[in-house]
Amino acid sequence: MAIFRLKLSALALLAIPVFAFQRPFPPRRNAQVSGYFVKGKWRGASGLLMAAGDYSVSLLKPLGIVLEEREENGDGGGLLVKSIVGGGAAAASGKIGVRDILLKIGDTDITAASYDTIMDSLINSPEKEQISLTFGDGLGTMNITPNLAKQLKPDEAVLADALVRSAVSEIRRNARARGSLGDLMSVEIVLGAGVRKDGTCMVRFFAIFSTDGVTSYSCNVSATGSRDTNENIVISSLSCAKDEGWGQTVDLITEKK
Repeated sequence: MAIFRLKLSALALLAIPVFAFQRPFPPRRNAQVSGYFVKGKWRGASGLLMAAGDYSVSLLKPLGIVLEEREENGDGGGLLVKSIVGGGAAAASGKIGVRDILLKIGDTDITAASYDTIMDSLINSPEKEQISLTFGDGLGTMNITPNLAKQLKPDEAVLADALVRSAVSEIRRNARARGSLGDLMSVEIVLGAGVRKDGTCMVRFFAIFSTDGVTSYSCNVSATGSRDTNENIVISSLSCAKDEGWGQTVDLITEKK
């Protein structure tokens, strides 16, 4: 069964000096943000755009997921998806991204459970039965510029939030993106967002990436998308422009004309 126990103390490496154009990781945010939908609008305890990036997937063994614990980082519970193993059920599903957070096994919330307890639960689960797993994107509450917060209507804010999260998910699952940019660690701030009359949403945000697990850099991400008839986000364009003097743009999805 391709689930790997990976207890890492890599956070100690953050003390290593880095070059001037790189900077240590900012603290990762906790995906556990209280909130609920009321008439299609996301409400929560704090902030305009609340964490809504949870999703569930049912998989058979071998799962093919490398997991590591988060508690040492002060980020809260759950296990971090370190990598996806080719040939496993996770890779075949196409839904799970690196840096996503495992939050539930079946109906059991595992955010307060120990690493060993979670791993034992996965390993001891039946071989020929699907395991329902719930993941979160780990982005927490989105930071947005004050002017943008004032401009957006509640329904526009919800749509912009969903598009940002969908863009992050696409980048994390895209092999070309990870090969060119590294791992998307977090969203630093949402700089711009708007909704056209036809319901198409456009967002621009800074995301933090890392290619080595120690240092990070900023990337300007632009995405355009809309909801389909099932209320799912469909991305029509997605590009990442490396900041900090890299001068390179990676177009992942190009809008058809």
